[in-house]
Amino acid sequence: MAEAIVGSMLWKLQQVASREARTLVAVNEDIRSLRDKLMWMQAFLRDVQPSRRVQPNELIKVWLQQTRDAVFDAEDAVDQYFVQIDLSISRFPRWSHTIISCFASFTTQIVVRCDLSSRIRLINERLEGIIMNKDRYRLGESTTLGSVWRPSSSTSDLSEKIGRVDTQTGAAEVWSIYTQTKNYDNRDDVMLPLVGREELVNDLMYRLYKSSVNVENVITVTGESGVGKTKLVRTLYDRKQTLSHFDIYEWVSFGPNLSASDVLKIIIGRITDGEECQKDKITDKLKEILKGKKYLFVIDAELSDSEWSRIFRMLDVDVKSGSRIVRISQSPPHKPPPPYQEKRIAVPKFDDDDVVINLFKQTFLTYGRNELAEYPDEAIEKYRTKILENTKGLPLAVVLLSGLLRTKEYPNEWETVFDHLKKMQSKQIDKILSLCFDDLPYDMKSCLLYFAALPVNTFIKARNIVCMWMAEGFLVPKATTVEKVGEQYLKELIDRRLVNLAPVGYDLPGHARVAVQSKVHAFLQLEAQEQCFVEIHNGDDIPALSDVRRLSLQNHKDKYAALSHPLPKLRAILSNFEAEQEAPQVGEKPPNEAGGERGGNVDGPCLYQIRYSIRGGNKRKKQGKSCVQDLLKHSRFLRVIHFDGLEVNKELPAEIGKVVNLQYIRVTSCSLEKIPSSIDRLCNLQTLDVRGTMVRRLPDGFWKIQTLRHVLGDRLILPKRVGDLRNLQTLKSIKPDYDDAHAWGSKTFTHMIRLLYLHIRRGKNQGKQDIFSNRKNKAALVKAVAILKYLVVLIIKAPSIPSEVFTGPNLERLKAMELVGKLDDLPLNGIREMEVHNRLPNLKKLRLTETMVSQEFINQLGGLQFLSTLELTKNSFRQLIFKDGFRSLKELTVHEEALNKLEIHASALPKIGDLDIVSHSNELRVVIHGHSELVEHIKAEDEELFKIMDVIITRQVQVENNKECDSNA
Repeated sequence: MAEAIVGSMLWKLQQVASREARTLVAVNEDIRSLRDKLMWMQAFLRDVQPSRRVQPNELIKVWLQQTRDAVFDAEDAVDQYFVQIDLSISRFPRWSHTIISCFASFTTQIVVRCDLSSRIRLINERLEGIIMNKDRYRLGESTTLGSVWRPSSSTSDLSEKIGRVDTQTGAAEVWSIYTQTKNYDNRDDVMLPLVGREELVNDLMYRLYKSSVNVENVITVTGESGVGKTKLVRTLYDRKQTLSHFDIYEWVSFGPNLSASDVLKIIIGRITDGEECQKDKITDKLKEILKGKKYLFVIDAELSDSEWSRIFRMLDVDVKSGSRIVRISQSPPHKPPPPYQEKRIAVPKFDDDDVVINLFKQTFLTYGRNELAEYPDEAIEKYRTKILENTKGLPLAVVLLSGLLRTKEYPNEWETVFDHLKKMQSKQIDKILSLCFDDLPYDMKSCLLYFAALPVNTFIKARNIVCMWMAEGFLVPKATTVEKVGEQYLKELIDRRLVNLAPVGYDLPGHARVAVQSKVHAFLQLEAQEQCFVEIHNGDDIPALSDVRRLSLQNHKDKYAALSHPLPKLRAILSNFEAEQEAPQVGEKPPNEAGGERGGNVDGPCLYQIRYSIRGGNKRKKQGKSCVQDLLKHSRFLRVIHFDGLEVNKELPAEIGKVVNLQYIRVTSCSLEKIPSSIDRLCNLQTLDVRGTMVRRLPDGFWKIQTLRHVLGDRLILPKRVGDLRNLQTLKSIKPDYDDAHAWGSKTFTHMIRLLYLHIRRGKNQGKQDIFSNRKNKAALVKAVAILKYLVVLIIKAPSIPSEVFTGPNLERLKAMELVGKLDDLPLNGIREMEVHNRLPNLKKLRLTETMVSQEFINQLGGLQFLSTLELTKNSFRQLIFKDGFRSLKELTVHEEALNKLEIHASALPKIGDLDIVSHSNELRVVIHGHSELVEHIKAEDEELFKIMDVIITRQVQVENNKECDSNA
């Protein structure tokens, strides 16, 4: 891991050398000397670091610690240099920065030069001593080094292909953190398969759905970490039968330390779209919303028996209604009190060798790169005994080993893997975890360790984790954008089975989420703390923090305890708590209404996120403001602020403008309303994320920061005049100022030439006032569609939407579009098929809500060559008929309450595999011509829909058979 720290430092030294190559000539000599030493040490570290797994050596341990400390000191010196330079520039107005930067560089170079030069010389001398100690104690000459594991030197071919660049335009093709279409044709290709659990699936299905037969309303699924408990329950939870069988269903998963009331408040918030509920009203609220309802609650967490007892008491409702509570836990909790009745399902390791090998094959051969071009079955059978010996029937071990071996050349490197596992001294699963980690390229190890700073059972948006890696300096551009490098790394980690994609429920544009399995998370936390990568505050004891470089706050009892001391070396701070908010004032919308999609804004302690309300009082607000203010004063090297659920009062402290190294800010405090004007001094800021807050307007100076890449909020006002935002890639949930004088102009989007994700949304408090009723705003959107050639995702939510998004200039790279609102001024006959095909040639996902388009319009969408997902909601369709076209459509979802007929002809939708009719009229009839595979899928997954269509299909078959008989006669 030390080699990863050295690698990051080398990149920073290169930045210093290139930034001041002319003015700091003498310092450059010292920097080159330091770089040479670090490059040599990095190469040596790649050999020495993994040796601790095979033969622990105290001398090497001390040497690694001294090297790490010296590199940290070098990083401090470089960051201090950047802070001094940037502060000297940011004190002056932005219009004068070009002149002032030269002047400041000249006037401050004496002080900067003396300080940086002296510190680097001391570090060089220190490294000389460390190198001499290596030779003195003959480190690295042990015979064991010949058998030490050699990590991969680069990412796989797969991830390189994923990061390909358009050779004609030079634009990087954006991965699924924006489009969700990925380079995977189907998300199931990367979701791990469920193998060998058929009996458990059938048993669990029987317990869940056959309410008229059994009365066990609590199902407890237990087993050690890694046996696949969550995967088992998830398989049934995601079935369409769940949607039709239960009136209410929610899945919550979270880290430790939550109380029963916290858990139930999350569930209430999910059911009621964030409606506030005080703790003393939880029981009454549950009775109100669950009365007469059949519900399914899945709680995936380790809770104490006392908290479980409280949950059951507070869920004192009609237990005979067919409702179910599913508990997922490693250790069996106490039985629930009467009148609840429990069924326990234990998930064991595999004891059937054939099942283990089958699971290995399926995970090994699932989409992704592996080195077995031919005869993979024979190769796997050859190593059957070694696979069984090393996995011991644990599904997680099987999955991780397959992820490792798929990166290795067969048979030589396979043999090396098994030989090395045999030499390692630890438990079997720990051996595999260690080897999977050690095999990562050095610059990818820091990226994976970042998951240790998050609570267990926490999903985080892929976009957020990549942006934090960027801000930390873990990603070095390699002939493409930094985001692309991060996406390649994330792809590689998923392909190696170390990181998991979230379930299908999050399959929305820009909402891809990732996490690590709990056993992997525990390993990463141990590794991170051993390497001084991150300090985690999750208990009553406060660790020594004076030298901490990353701090993760996970202590629910006292969130601010760790912030009571100065943190001068801090680079990143992360908090992940359930978000808190006061009751909204009269006339004020709660954040869920201001913030948009249900559960779509927060990455926090639960799998399905929700902001919910508890009354905290002014004392907590003042404490939060004071702690954050002190943090900003004393932590001038900060690069990442990621606050989920940490109270910061109504306005961020003005001191934030002095933390000029800041590149990533995410705050989800529900009380936050204002960002100080000093934020315009953050000349390195790349990402600002204020979703889940009450912030609606940002200082004008903010929009002049040229390094901005991602801006995300809840109906943020985008001003008429912005700066040169040519690096901007994401604009999430923006709107114009409704004052005509400040409406968008013809130049508002002109410089956003690299914009990939654009989300425009009407303000909630504007009533029926329309964004595009103002001709200036409409003209600005039409022009934006014409000039934003790299746009990949377009989302517009407004009462009326200009039809130019379909009829205007081509959006050649657009892959996902969501329109919520009436499409205005469409031609009476829709759009000619050839025009749609040409204007949106790469569109893969389309969602139309309340657009009021015609059947003719839908027919012409059939000409979209790559459209794979179509969702139609509240468009007032009474009939939908698909006669032909839609050659690539795989998923069709319909929410049309007036719909009474849906017909799919044999010549249409040849690849359809998933038909989901969520709402419809009571008279709905479904007619399907042919499509036997679709019919079988519906029969297995959606009994209610199958009942509607079964008679009609039978009649059609009979009619066809009668015709054949007549013709034969």
